[in-house]
Amino acid sequence: MNTGWAGKAAAVLLAAGFALSLVTALIAEAVTALVCGERPQPASVFAGLLLGVTGDASQYTSSCPMPVWQIRALDLLLLLLVAGTVIALFVLYRRYKSSDRAFIADLRGRPGFASASEVRQHLSARAVLHRARQLRPDIDKPQPTDVGWRVGRSRGRDVYVSIEDSVALEGPPRSGKGYRVLISAILDWSGPLITTSTTNDNLTATMRLRQERGDVHVFDPQGLSGVRHPLRVSPLAGCEDPLVAMQRGNAIITGTALGASTTNGEWAQASGVVLGRLLHAAAIGDRTIEDVYDWGSSPAFARTAVDVLRSDGAPGWGDNLEATISGDEKLVSSIWFGVQGAVAPLAVPQIRDALMPRPGDPTLDPREFLDGANSLYLIGSSSGAAAMGGFLGALLDDIVEVARARALASPGSRLVHPLGLILDEIANIFRWDALPRTMADGGGRGICTFVVLQALSQAETAWSRAEADTIWAAATAKVLLGGASHVAHLRDIEALLGAREARRTERSWNTEQQGHHTSERQERLPLMSVDEIRRMPETLGLLAYRNRRGVLLDLAGWDARRDAKAIQQGKTSTEAEQRLVFGATNRRTPLPQHHEDTEETTPQPAEAVNDE
Repeated sequence: MNTGWAGKAAAVLLAAGFALSLVTALIAEAVTALVCGERPQPASVFAGLLLGVTGDASQYTSSCPMPVWQIRALDLLLLLLVAGTVIALFVLYRRYKSSDRAFIADLRGRPGFASASEVRQHLSARAVLHRARQLRPDIDKPQPTDVGWRVGRSRGRDVYVSIEDSVALEGPPRSGKGYRVLISAILDWSGPLITTSTTNDNLTATMRLRQERGDVHVFDPQGLSGVRHPLRVSPLAGCEDPLVAMQRGNAIITGTALGASTTNGEWAQASGVVLGRLLHAAAIGDRTIEDVYDWGSSPAFARTAVDVLRSDGAPGWGDNLEATISGDEKLVSSIWFGVQGAVAPLAVPQIRDALMPRPGDPTLDPREFLDGANSLYLIGSSSGAAAMGGFLGALLDDIVEVARARALASPGSRLVHPLGLILDEIANIFRWDALPRTMADGGGRGICTFVVLQALSQAETAWSRAEADTIWAAATAKVLLGGASHVAHLRDIEALLGAREARRTERSWNTEQQGHHTSERQERLPLMSVDEIRRMPETLGLLAYRNRRGVLLDLAGWDARRDAKAIQQGKTSTEAEQRLVFGATNRRTPLPQHHEDTEETTPQPAEAVNDE
């Protein structure tokens, strides 16, 4: 028997018995005084308890018979009340110990996470404003969101990372990435912004407020956004320049399934060369994207492009394409496999229409886009024959290359208006070949990247393992949400967070000496174990920032922002338009047309919404 625990249990029982005796004595005396008009005299301090247990009234001296059954009934009621209270408290305590609140409180009490002073010194609004003059010389009185990404709160203070930092946000589906992080990041960005997504959730919540800052373009060839007037972009624009044509051909192929393959790189490169020549031929021959589709569908049809290149194209390009077409049949088949896959989406009339601007359509000039707080939403899906990843990637590549060239020509080799790239679900849309390089050196050029992944293995699927490691390593700010299940990657996170010192008490029993021995020892435990990282609730996140200690982040949804009412109004307006667009698409009826100068933020009439 452990005498230590036995002594504590005996002391608790003795104290409980004494307290119960006092209460039962008070009940006995109070009830007797109420019935008889005088208080009885107890024989001992335990007289009330003995009366309640045995019903023997001889424990008291009284001039009238004591109301024994009334006293015992109240004693029983008290006992039941105390027992119920104890059980309820025990259940509540057990429930609390297994709750998210207790889990979070335990994490916050652990030594090893960044303290309030560290957050204030390195991750606060004041910290990111230190370099505001260098990062945003165009703003006289910059706000923290002009020079930093807000990623949550810690120790009661907003946490910011500099826009020079590349950010990687990792969280599984339905972990609240958009609701708690991305929507706020899109709304807070004060410069030109490009954001990608496979759904219209982020667009719906942010488009109206972004329109108040600058022009908003939505490139959605697959019709996933429900926007009334999506942007039309010609892949042929600028392809009169052979260099542009080559870059665009490679970008389109890279965004396809062949470009994402790690074992067919040589065929992807050859297909990109051929597609670049076809784009150049269409541009100089005053052709359309329909001609590119025809030429890319079969080598036989591409002979028309050979004639165009020979007459007006870059020197030698016509002969080069002719040699490719006339080469070994198996070789041509392998090369054309990639070209056919790239132009396959053009078989859908809706997609061809999105790639053929009409006279009077608004255009997207990358140079004008970079001059203000303009926004470009790239909406697409990588699934099915209508996958548009290649063309979406080519448009993103065009703007980023223009931004890079402009940065090199700017003071300090940095964009005056930093370009924000919030790449949500990019691995599910297309493989952007420039992402690893942009993550590594874009921050110093004013090209600020915020990449969102469901898991690191998703990046390994879209890029190679080495490129995925480069993306992860180049992210100087890593934000992790709960729910991840890739154990090997979680072990890396566990090691990244470091360890903590913990004290453990051990007790041993010696049968020969009839006693026990108590010892304490220090041990090093992970700051957070793998299962604890996985179990983080949606309101909690982890930040690993540069060489600083890990930060526990409190994550709130966009509806907790000060401008939540304006966001909700814009969201309601956009959703009304989306219902009209999707409804008309399903019924195959034309949409009511609006003049180009009609203000986009005007909500639809209630009658029109109700009709849907």
